[in-house]
Amino acid sequence: MRNFRFSGPLVFILFICLSKSYAQDFYGAGIQDIRIDLPYRNWDVKLDSLKKANPDARLPASITINGTKYDSVGVRYKGNSSYFRSRNETAKKLPVNVKLDFKNKTQKIKNGYTTVKLSNAFLDPSFIRDPLSYETIRKYMPAPTCNFSKLYMNGKYYGLYINTESIDQTFIKKHFGTNNGHLVKCDPDNWQRVRSQSGCPKGENASLAYLNDSPGCYDAFYEVEDPAAWKVLLNLIKVLNKTPDKIETVLDVDQTLWMLALNNAMVNLDSYNGSLSHNYYLWFDSLNVAHPLIWDLNMSFGGWRRNFSFVEMKDDELIQYQPLAEIDNAKRPLISKLLKNPLYRKIYLAHLGTIVNEQLVTGALVSRAQAMIKEIDPAVKQDTLKLYSYADFQQSLDKTMKDGPDNVIGLRQLMDKRTQYLQKHPLLNKAKPVIADAHHQKTGEQVVFTAKITNAKASYLYYRNTKALAFKKMTMTDDGANGDVKAGDGIYTATAKAADATQYYFVAESEEAALTLPERASYEFLEVK
Repeated sequence: MRNFRFSGPLVFILFICLSKSYAQDFYGAGIQDIRIDLPYRNWDVKLDSLKKANPDARLPASITINGTKYDSVGVRYKGNSSYFRSRNETAKKLPVNVKLDFKNKTQKIKNGYTTVKLSNAFLDPSFIRDPLSYETIRKYMPAPTCNFSKLYMNGKYYGLYINTESIDQTFIKKHFGTNNGHLVKCDPDNWQRVRSQSGCPKGENASLAYLNDSPGCYDAFYEVEDPAAWKVLLNLIKVLNKTPDKIETVLDVDQTLWMLALNNAMVNLDSYNGSLSHNYYLWFDSLNVAHPLIWDLNMSFGGWRRNFSFVEMKDDELIQYQPLAEIDNAKRPLISKLLKNPLYRKIYLAHLGTIVNEQLVTGALVSRAQAMIKEIDPAVKQDTLKLYSYADFQQSLDKTMKDGPDNVIGLRQLMDKRTQYLQKHPLLNKAKPVIADAHHQKTGEQVVFTAKITNAKASYLYYRNTKALAFKKMTMTDDGANGDVKAGDGIYTATAKAADATQYYFVAESEEAALTLPERASYEFLEVK
């Protein structure tokens, strides 16, 4: 065998090419290159037939991702409105789902990803609602990564797609450090079944409203892989609706408050908050406590604007969507039950204020939107199968677009005015407590947590010892014990076992407002070292 020696600039160039080809993060920066090859001349007809006959069935195929080929994968069309309405309007650009471990159960992309989910920007002329929303959410709670991909089907370019990480066991392991627990999809895929369900009280989609004790009355609204999940899901529903004072035993309340606040700030009404009450997951940990996860954001920022009577909301109704919208709506118990609790309501408003100040008032959200639009502009222009014109894309930040019966408001057109509305809203301008000189002292098997807190009527320590579980709450005292000089001096303390409290944060509550430290708690927290 003849030996070749490379040196100098050639080695450097070769290294750079190989690095780009093989080290590219599938959900990182840049536009991905995805090429699906199906061994059928009429593959699109077959995929259509499968979607109608058995939505979970797949066609065998191969896929090449950024130059790396994977054989024996399974391909299907995905989505509800994004598929059916696009297909009915004769669009060829349809959302696609690919399972890499369809035949080979060990086949995966780097970092363990086994599913590729590609969306067609349905009802989003800007293409960026999904990635922009997920990027914002990831600052405050776990959420999928998301970017863009160019898709080729049997060699033909099908345009620019949105590439979103799947919420699955790989996702759960990454964020919670475990593969245990139950994952429930709170999104009725079979709407025909929902509408035709009989013998049960009328459901309200995946609202967590209580119907009765029979799983059969809920299985049109929630998807579970393990039948054992029904028991913990029904227990959550019963506690939420019947004994909400015990809700912390079955629900990660803080993560739920972040979800509700993010949906509200971004006017994401194609969600639990809106008229369809869907597009989220619940992951139940080893203690059967549920952690909500937001999903499917192509209609955030006012893209879905049908109210509970399915009448289109006016622009001003989107702009002035109330911080406490649906607080009296019994059909949305996550909102009505949680936000009727004074402490939870104050923490929720604190979270909403944090989002407004960090993402809206600073202009960070709109700046990212502009940057994303600029990045994908050439690919959108090249995309001849897109659901909108190139001119619509160029004007999508500032102009309302007509799409069938829907009017899709411009992202900046909405959020600039909404920023002004929320910035001045009296609920977000209450005097908050002040937390200073916060620290801990570990002594043997115990840890003493201390903070100087003013303008507060109560203070709490939230603590845990693993990211696989929700934080627990302990009331802090100002009684002259545990290192406090004297009672009533504003020095609050709490003591916990060192083995139970390796991660923590503080909450202070006044008559009108609450403050958390760190401000992005519980996604960010302090550590005992």
